[in-house]
Amino acid sequence: MIRFCLIIIVSVLFFGKISTVEAQMVNVRLVLPAGVNFNPRIVEAKPKEGETGLRWVEMVVQENIHLIVSLKSDDTGKDITETLYVLNNGTADFRTATKHEAGEASFQFDNRGMLIRNAKPKVQQMRAWLGIPVLPGIITAIEYH
Repeated sequence: MIRFCLIIIVSVLFFGKISTVEAQMVNVRLVLPAGVNFNPRIVEAKPKEGETGLRWVEMVVQENIHLIVSLKSDDTGKDITETLYVLNNGTADFRTATKHEAGEASFQFDNRGMLIRNAKPKVQQMRAWLGIPVLPGIITAIEYH
């Protein structure tokens, strides 16, 4: 009886319809200096026809540090010249973002260029949004200075 049940179970698994599931794995490795937080607020904007989609990632710091962002190919490691967007005016109005077409951007978190202790009105954190193109095989390298 046990042998018969085992044969039926194996037959059903083998000859039955077996569906497969596909997934894309995402690997995130962050090395952040003191005073820098990665805020998990990510907004995916719907692209207009013929445009590349963007993901807007919010970053938060306790000091107005300098940031360098570059896009590289996952396969070759070479630079990619897709358009990046930077919004560092303290708002979330993505239409006013600065466009960087060379696949690289260099900026301070707050475009007024002052230390956080000199900012008026007083703030505890400075925020910036980074618009990254949604394309397969791209690595976004972010350096803080």
